[in-house]
Amino acid sequence: MTTGGMVMFRRLPRLQWRPRVAEQIVPLVAQAEFPEFADDFAVLERELLPEFRELDNQALRRQNQFRLDQLLLIFGGALAATLGAIQASISGATWPGVAEFLVAGGLTAVAFRQRELRAREKYSASRLKAEGLRSEYFLFLGRIGDYTDETERIRHLIRRVSLILAEQEPKES
Repeated sequence: MTTGGMVMFRRLPRLQWRPRVAEQIVPLVAQAEFPEFADDFAVLERELLPEFRELDNQALRRQNQFRLDQLLLIFGGALAATLGAIQASISGATWPGVAEFLVAGGLTAVAFRQRELRAREKYSASRLKAEGLRSEYFLFLGRIGDYTDETERIRHLIRRVSLILAEQEPKES
């Protein structure tokens, strides 16, 4: 199978989603190559990365749930259509119609649940916040913008993290 085909299967949702543990924005190996940034990496580990990891995992969990629901709807729809075709082709058989009815009912429940969970909207909100934190991470390391003032850098980082975390997320229905 081609590499592109393998990538497609890696993106399939998992029935048992597992959060990432100790995710790093800049890998530890790369951090070790720049000892002059050790204090900055320590500040970021303490003040930003715990929130980044939480948001990143929320986004990944919600994305996985959305994709899983979409697969259920696609394959369930194909199964319902197949059962309908079987019902139409076998005169006098009622079981395909009953099975189609049950599958359609299950699909309705999945679609309703997906709408109520709003996984896609919540995924987008969590991803946006995580990427905002990722941006602050690099601004802090690069001493860019408000991070140029050495006496206020950490205070500004804490304030920016708080502001990003406070941004509104879609409400529950």
